[in-house]
Amino acid sequence: MKVRTGWPLPHRVAAYGDEEQFRRARKEAGQWVFWEDRVELVLAGRYDEVKPLHVELSPTYLCNFSCPWCSCRSAREDWSDTDVFNHPRATPLTVMRENKIDHVLDHLAPDRIGIMWVGGEPTMNPLLYPAAQKADRLGLPQCLFTNGSLLNRRRIGELFDANLVFVRVSLNAVSPDVHQLHHDYDPRKNYAERVLDNLRRLAEVRAQRRSPTLFGVSVVVDERNLPDLEATAEHLCRLVDEYGDGCIDYVIFRPAFPFYTAQLVINDDTVARFLSVVGPGAPWRRRLEDAGIDVVVPDDGGADEPDRDDAAAAENDEFGCLAAGWFGEITPNGDMVVCSDRYGNPDYFIGNVAARSIGDIWDGPERRAVLDMVRTTNCFARQCPSNGRGYFFNRLFREIEHFRREDRLHEVRAWIEDLRTVLPRPTHSFFL
Repeated sequence: MKVRTGWPLPHRVAAYGDEEQFRRARKEAGQWVFWEDRVELVLAGRYDEVKPLHVELSPTYLCNFSCPWCSCRSAREDWSDTDVFNHPRATPLTVMRENKIDHVLDHLAPDRIGIMWVGGEPTMNPLLYPAAQKADRLGLPQCLFTNGSLLNRRRIGELFDANLVFVRVSLNAVSPDVHQLHHDYDPRKNYAERVLDNLRRLAEVRAQRRSPTLFGVSVVVDERNLPDLEATAEHLCRLVDEYGDGCIDYVIFRPAFPFYTAQLVINDDTVARFLSVVGPGAPWRRRLEDAGIDVVVPDDGGADEPDRDDAAAAENDEFGCLAAGWFGEITPNGDMVVCSDRYGNPDYFIGNVAARSIGDIWDGPERRAVLDMVRTTNCFARQCPSNGRGYFFNRLFREIEHFRREDRLHEVRAWIEDLRTVLPRPTHSFFL
């Protein structure tokens, strides 16, 4: 049996390392290679023809929380027909109605484009639940991001009945005062107690059903909730003690990111203190993993970055956005945003999915105009969030273009084929 001496690194094109480097790398970073049709378009340099693996679909921009660190503040404050962040009001632009949801799903179905149900708080639109059932009947992979405050036992059952890939609760804190401060809602609402009750119900249903639907928790950290991090980890471990292995599948801890208009409280030592609690080798990370919870935190798995400063180089390149097709966003009005990192910005609208097919939008003049604008404004270098999918894939695809110019695409092809032999084949695109 031949022993492998070099392992393909998912985050660097045509690069190889030892087995330890490969094990440390984020496997999801390389799983795009399993969508063979998109890969062939990339290798042919036809990036503009790539259609989304999934979209972030907001059934509403309304939310019962006003999180200062929210990545969608701009979409809800500046680009809606009303400031739904501070003055919520249901309108056709802020809440998706039944016939519009049906049309959107029907237009996503032919290309089997997956759905991330996001918001706002998606559960504020009661049509979410029948829509998820319809998406399941259409064979669309889907998942849900929720703050967990508006669920109940019946609704949780309906979500599991819809065969979502996962339900993820943005928990962030378990102490009532910290939870209220971190999410900035009226303290008289007592949402913390509701969230913890629903967290328990989700864990119970996940354990009882042994459903393929995963249950995950996310914790976005800044100085507001950092003191509650250990209590949060302890609470999750207690749920496993109560309901058994498999009741919580994973938890994601990450520092808050300075998205446009986000209001963070980050000190020089915030990230270091955060990692001391749940970072690689930290005690609470080990405790969570011992409880059977998969833990995802920033670590050194992607530290081995290329020497080339791709963002700076992009100021003078002609590529524009090479990742615009892979992941999109759909607003409550049905408008499709060219990139899921533009959070409802109307400057990036390429067509309305409630009114037009994906194929029609992809071939339409609106999309071509937006892609031209993205190219001339150097969106990748100047605005693309460095922790997002778009930024990562733009960097990766620019590396491929350098190989193309050097007539070395055969090395890229060999690397892709090698990744397919060592990486697990994904069943969905939500973790890419």
